[in-house]
Amino acid sequence: MEIMKPEIISRQTIKPSSPTPDSKKIYKLSLLDLLIANRIYVPIIFFYQNKEGDNSVDVAHISSGLKKSLSETLTHYYPLAGRIKDGVTVECNDEGAYFSEARIDCHLEGFLKHPEARDYLDLLMPVEIQSNSSDMGSLLLIQITFFSCGRIAIGMRVSHKVSDLHGISAFLNDWATMARKSGEEISAELTPFFPPGDSLSMPEAKPYKGNLVKKRFVFDAVKLGALKAMATQSGVENPTRVEVVAALIYRCAVAASKVSSGSLKPSVLLQTVNLRKRIVPPLPEKSFGNMVWFYSIHTARESEIEFHALVGQLKAGLAHFCDTYGKIFTGQELIRLIFKERAKFTHSNDNHHVNKYICTSWCRTSLYQTDYGWGKPIWLSPTGIGSKNIICLTDTREGDGIEAFVTLEKQEMAVFERDEELLQFSSLN
Repeated sequence: MEIMKPEIISRQTIKPSSPTPDSKKIYKLSLLDLLIANRIYVPIIFFYQNKEGDNSVDVAHISSGLKKSLSETLTHYYPLAGRIKDGVTVECNDEGAYFSEARIDCHLEGFLKHPEARDYLDLLMPVEIQSNSSDMGSLLLIQITFFSCGRIAIGMRVSHKVSDLHGISAFLNDWATMARKSGEEISAELTPFFPPGDSLSMPEAKPYKGNLVKKRFVFDAVKLGALKAMATQSGVENPTRVEVVAALIYRCAVAASKVSSGSLKPSVLLQTVNLRKRIVPPLPEKSFGNMVWFYSIHTARESEIEFHALVGQLKAGLAHFCDTYGKIFTGQELIRLIFKERAKFTHSNDNHHVNKYICTSWCRTSLYQTDYGWGKPIWLSPTGIGSKNIICLTDTREGDGIEAFVTLEKQEMAVFERDEELLQFSSLN
């Protein structure tokens, strides 16, 4: 059965409701912002139940409310309505965000249950409308899609150059607050913490030309408890949900690579860290911008990819990171650290004998609190394929489980998704 495609019914630009003051026209990107290539966007889609019941959605009313509240919110998050200029600043010129509306003649349940639904989520996302110039284009793109059953999808791409997922989550919740007309005041935390960059830049991201496959694996609360107990019994103290899931997926991915290539390759797992609560003094949780760093674990022998050993490495790596770097993410110390790690990764990327995996966690964010007046999302998901060997972890809707979105080479995924140990603790969905 062929899946239905949405029909775009309108496209427009949403500008801030009040002009950005001259004193805020130039927003300097930090050193951490500049490590992100210009064309990297954070893609995410939310699905909502219509409070009024099936088939009774007022499209015009909902669209009008979302656009008006977005305009009001952009007044506070003015960099998202600007354009990247000269590679190191955002010109907050109020050119606005891209906003499209669409209808799709099918029920959400049928859409998501389609065998190829994962491949079609991008149909519900806004098109990328950047020009050929790498320093031009909307930094925020949104599409709202109305299903015939009355349910709603909101897909968006947000420039990673201006913020990480945690800052984006703060923006989304403030937008939702404005849309609900709750009377709550919103305020964006745009005060820069990290030093601005001058000429540091990253090369433009090049699309990976291999055959990549993305799959979703769900770890419920019971299975997570079993994983944590298994790590504890092997001597790891207080393992977290993210640590045990990241360790298991990495272990199974390395095993799949071994089967596919015929040999065990040296591998590295990069685990992202939200710096807001890890540095001294801690930053406000709503701080907007790129405030994520990483630490790594390395494996080259069979004994190093045992589950408990990997959980222990992840826990020890985070503790070492906090003890070593928690107090130096400012000034010249940050600059030295960035250039040191940048040189290391350049070498790693050039070394084709080492497999590199990246795990990013969206857990414990406020994404599932994003309520525009129709209730909290019934599901959310990162979209797109992106690069290979990417692991993105999100909370389940209930908050006690984890959904893992894993992107691997097609031949490696064919082995990975049948791994008995992986399927003992998760369900492929």
